[in-house]
Amino acid sequence: MAKIYSGTYGKDTTDETALVTNLLKYPEIGKKIISQYPRFSLTYLLEAAGRNAAEKVIGDYAFEWKMMGRYRKPCTINSASNAATGAAAGSTFTITFDHDTANGTYGNTLNVNDVVRFHDGSTAMVVNGGTPGASTNVVTFRSIDSSTGTVFATGDIVGPIGSAFNQGSLGSEVGQNYAYPDTYKNWLTLSRKKTKIMGSDLTDVTWIESNGHRLWYFTKEQQMTDQFMYELECMRWYGKKSNTMTSASYPGDTGLDDVASNFVSGIPIMGDGLLAQIDSANQATYTAGALTEEDIVNFIGTLSKNALNAEGNVFTVFTGTQGRIDFHRAMKDLLVNLGSGTPVFAGKGGGDVALGANFQEYNVLGNKMILSYCPVFDDPNLHNSISSDFSSSNESGKMVFLDMGMQNGVSNVELIAKGAEGFNRSFVKKYVPGMVNPYDYNSMMAANGDDFFECQILSESGIILRNPLSCGVLSNS
Repeated sequence: MAKIYSGTYGKDTTDETALVTNLLKYPEIGKKIISQYPRFSLTYLLEAAGRNAAEKVIGDYAFEWKMMGRYRKPCTINSASNAATGAAAGSTFTITFDHDTANGTYGNTLNVNDVVRFHDGSTAMVVNGGTPGASTNVVTFRSIDSSTGTVFATGDIVGPIGSAFNQGSLGSEVGQNYAYPDTYKNWLTLSRKKTKIMGSDLTDVTWIESNGHRLWYFTKEQQMTDQFMYELECMRWYGKKSNTMTSASYPGDTGLDDVASNFVSGIPIMGDGLLAQIDSANQATYTAGALTEEDIVNFIGTLSKNALNAEGNVFTVFTGTQGRIDFHRAMKDLLVNLGSGTPVFAGKGGGDVALGANFQEYNVLGNKMILSYCPVFDDPNLHNSISSDFSSSNESGKMVFLDMGMQNGVSNVELIAKGAEGFNRSFVKKYVPGMVNPYDYNSMMAANGDDFFECQILSESGIILRNPLSCGVLSNS
């Protein structure tokens, strides 16, 4: 951890020990120092894990990535009125499926000679794939066993288990089972802040000791940097895009230079934060103050089905104080139910005794969840419903599960910055001198007659969640 303390300007505050000078020589110092602020849990995780060591830069303000889904897509029953009722083995029957290509629903993914298994355990073979209409497609089946006959409910999912052909026959066409990757798109957000440091403020400095480096910068500058980094952290969680394009239009987008009409009038270009990128289907709730191990198992099970691997995934779970309390109680209850009771740990030398346990990880279904405290979820300036005991805040109890694994050789969660070879706009700090030059007090030159200098800071960056289906939000209610 970086050691930060106040001091005054003196003989040790030379240009060689100035933070700004060392940032130019050794840019990695800034990353190490910034990442160690306790309130920047997301930034800290990405940097500590090495995800941001060689930060990806792009030349435009928009970026795209693709995610391949399942090759075979199921059909959804549109109507139960024409479903089989007691279909004998060898007899035919029809089922009407939804077919709405505009919304990504296809009722023609079943091919002739496909064998399907229904929810009642019965099987049938496709004999006619039908002709899709504007909203439905009628498929004809031949029953394989006499058990076929359950009235199929609207909304039931039907998919193939394989195919069957006569000897010497020709195979059928694949039909609509070719898969194309889903295209995701996000935009960089340009954030800025500045402060004026008067001549009389130059004596107030902040000292930082980190990894053998002892550096200083002006206290007012430090406070501005702290605020700026916290705002970046909040934007990476809660930011929402100002672009009005729908996801369905992304594949047809021929370039990244979107026209001004695609953005909300009067609003600068903004990109989605993590919460806006997590798939809306991966949202669940638990009873506030009554989180159970079963809640956690069920939710991880849902996410692991959508992850690259069914097991071996590591989910970092960001949560506030209430979420930590609820998780602790769930793990304590689990421990008691397993017969261990309340653990007692002896202190050094066997003298002092500590009662209790600190639950930070949980392994289940071959996967691991690691609890990480997120102070943003406890911020009373952002969430005015937080009570003194945190019991009334849904935000403090929110648990965000992030799949921190790799997707096709790259991190599932990654920071992106505007830049090119030789420069990076993820974090830029500049000084505009007036009558005061912060690092050359004896200079006879001034940019203007103001008795202060400006410190300006900006970041043009965004965040990628490559597989939104493997992440989710478990909220208290």
